[in-house]
Amino acid sequence: GKLVQGVDKTLKSMYLEQQKNGGDLTTLNETSNEQKKKKNPSMQNTRVWLANKMKGELVTEHDPDGRPSMLQRLIRGGVGESKSKHKAPIHLKPVGRLDMMTEGLMIFTNDGQYARDLELPKNFLWRTYRVRVHGRLTPMKMRAMRVGVTARIDDNINVEGDASVASPTGKMMKYKGIKVSIERKTPQSGRRQRRNGTEEVRGTNTWLRITCTEGKNRQLRRILGALGLDVTRLIRISYGDYDLNTIPPGKAIEVPARDFASMKKKGQLFSGDSKSKKKEKATEEPRSTVEWVNYA
Repeated sequence: GKLVQGVDKTLKSMYLEQQKNGGDLTTLNETSNEQKKKKNPSMQNTRVWLANKMKGELVTEHDPDGRPSMLQRLIRGGVGESKSKHKAPIHLKPVGRLDMMTEGLMIFTNDGQYARDLELPKNFLWRTYRVRVHGRLTPMKMRAMRVGVTARIDDNINVEGDASVASPTGKMMKYKGIKVSIERKTPQSGRRQRRNGTEEVRGTNTWLRITCTEGKNRQLRRILGALGLDVTRLIRISYGDYDLNTIPPGKAIEVPARDFASMKKKGQLFSGDSKSKKKEKATEEPRSTVEWVNYA
C-alpha cells in the first residue's frame, strides 16, 4: 500500500544520498542516469533492483525442497512490478548467485544481456565481501590468497551451496589471486586453555575485506577452508559500481541502471598483472599457483 511505497522511497533516497557522499563512487542520480541512457540506447528500458539477501534463504525462484526463496519473497513484496498497471510483472533476472548461508548484495534486472555482461568473468567486475573467519591467520596465508590457491572441491554441493549434501570427490580447483586486507581481530571469548600457568586465547575471529573478479561457486569458502580458516560470516557489500550501503536486510530498492562500459570498479585487481605475466612467460618458466589443501 501507500505505507510500503513511502518506506521504499525513503530507503531509496537514503541510499542515493549515501552514494553522493561515498567518495569512491560518482553521484548516482536520475539526471546522470538519463545522460548515460542517451549515450547507450540499448539501456533505455533497463531496470535494476538492489537487494540485501538474508542468511538462510536461496536466490532461486523455485526450490523442490520448499526452502525459503529470496526471489519469491521479493516478488510478493512488489519488486519487479510493471510501471503500467496493464502489463504483467517483470521477470527478474538475478546477476549471479549467493549460496544459502551468504548474506548481502544481490542485483536483479529485467535485462538479460545486461545481467550477462555483469556476470561474465572476462569483464573482471570487482566483487567485494566482508568475511569473518575463525582460525590462525598468518602472513604466509595472506600471501597465498593474493597469489592464488588450489583447493579441493565437492561436486555434490548443489548450486545454492547446501553443505548438508556435500561429499568429498578429491577434485581440485585453481583460484586466481584475490585482494585481501584485515579489518579487525577479536579474541574469541570462552575458549581458553592453560599453558605454563597462564591463559592463552585458543582462537581468534578476524574480519577480512576481500575483493575478487571470479564468481565461482563457494569460491571464498573453499579458498579460506583450504587455508585452515573457518568462515563464520560472509557478506557481499559491492558488485562493480553497485554498493549495499544502507539497504536493510531483506529489503530491495530500485536504482538507476549504471552503464557497464562506464563502471570504474572493474579490471585486473593488481596493477600491471597482464604486462608482468607476459614478461614472465617470455623470460622464465611459469610459476605454479600456491597449493594449500586442508592446511590448518
